[in-house]
Amino acid sequence: MKKVIIRLVCIFGVISLITAGCGDDDGGGVRSVGDSESSSSTSSSASSSEVSASSSEAEEDTSAPTSGQIEIATGTVLDLDACPDDWDPYQGVTDDGQVRIGTSLPQSGQLAAFGAIGEGMQIYFDFVNDQLPIGDYELVLVARDDGYEAGRTVANVEEMLETENILGFAGVIGTPNNFAIRPITDEACVPQLLNLSGFPQWGDPASFPWTVGNILNYATETEIWCQHIVTELGKGATVAALFMNNDFGKTYQQTLQGCEDRGDIELIAEELHDPAAPDVTNEMTTLVASGAQVLVAGTTAAFCPQTVGTLASIPSWRPMFFMSYTCNNLPAFFAPVQEFTDTLQKEGSGVLMANYNKICGDPRYENDPSMVLTRMVLEDYSSVTCEDGSYSGGIFFAQVVVDILRAAHELPGGINRVNVMQATWNLTTINDNLLGGKIILDGTNDAYVTEAAQIQEVQVIDGSLTFTPISDVIDTEGEGGSFGG
Repeated sequence: MKKVIIRLVCIFGVISLITAGCGDDDGGGVRSVGDSESSSSTSSSASSSEVSASSSEAEEDTSAPTSGQIEIATGTVLDLDACPDDWDPYQGVTDDGQVRIGTSLPQSGQLAAFGAIGEGMQIYFDFVNDQLPIGDYELVLVARDDGYEAGRTVANVEEMLETENILGFAGVIGTPNNFAIRPITDEACVPQLLNLSGFPQWGDPASFPWTVGNILNYATETEIWCQHIVTELGKGATVAALFMNNDFGKTYQQTLQGCEDRGDIELIAEELHDPAAPDVTNEMTTLVASGAQVLVAGTTAAFCPQTVGTLASIPSWRPMFFMSYTCNNLPAFFAPVQEFTDTLQKEGSGVLMANYNKICGDPRYENDPSMVLTRMVLEDYSSVTCEDGSYSGGIFFAQVVVDILRAAHELPGGINRVNVMQATWNLTTINDNLLGGKIILDGTNDAYVTEAAQIQEVQVIDGSLTFTPISDVIDTEGEGGSFGG
């Protein structure tokens, strides 16, 4: 009975999805995907259940372009002539019906808590394969551990491209990690989808059409912090900041420095920490000595609870306290320091975040349909729960991957690398895990998946951790433009 309920919930969700079409027809020597005779002769209206796997593959093989410059969205062109000589748009779509997606993420090291995201993605793929498959396809995730080391991410991606028959990659974690593999996927003409990093450069389809981000832009997040500081404390408030010493942390640093340059804040203390360090005690000691009005923690994973515990143990300093939303997993990062979190809340330094999504495990969302579905999927297709860590985040990210693959399946030629990128850069859908609800991608007109957030405070209410809204939802979905301008 429960699986019937899940099926009904998901059918309703799929009906509510709105997937957009192809790019413009004009553009000189650049053609859109639908310009070839073979693609125009292929009907996309036939149900996958009405077409045998063999005949479907035959139609697809004659439809996917393998050369030329293909305009897939506004300002977004795939130069297939630059692809490797042996490039195959159907690589990763196997004869026995698998669609194989690769990912690399930390399953060891200081950021190992995020490794559960990959498992959550596969759990959701298992659910889709069982309950609401995409045609006759089986979705498969191939995951590798990189310990959040960019060099290992590169090795993993190269190995998967060589040996694992991969259509593309999705949900790779980390700014330096995604930055390191982007030249590889770009040169190989392989989709690099939904990077789990808010680095602004992921929104650049004019220069890197094979790569797209996913989570809230760190620069946008930091600007939201700055606006709140000015509103609450006035211009010129003093700020002390902890940053992870990589492109992830430095995006926060550079944006805060921009806030200082225009006179919004005074950045009086800055500390960078090694992503592989055992703790941030020394850096926090230096920041405490600043006595700043505001503390900003541009860090993540194991360093989130460490920062909370360190600040709570110093009763003489109670600044306004902002933390990266990458720390927003309450069971993983705040349950171990719930007592310290409660102390900071009661003493005026409750942790503030600009959250963009609902949190599975937050009692506020116990009856929310999107969270109910997530819990049911975890219960029926795994032995874990929301409270066990980042599995629920993997389900959310996998839902967007499935939206893209489902839209690509409906295009002439079916699921292939070109159609996947066309579906990506024209994606318009609803996902109720997001506070804003909408996802709009429109090439260079809007190159960012997530553009709505709300300032929330981590609080302990009746013994349970929860996020309490401090502001309205700030929603700029559809207005993001692109990194290139």
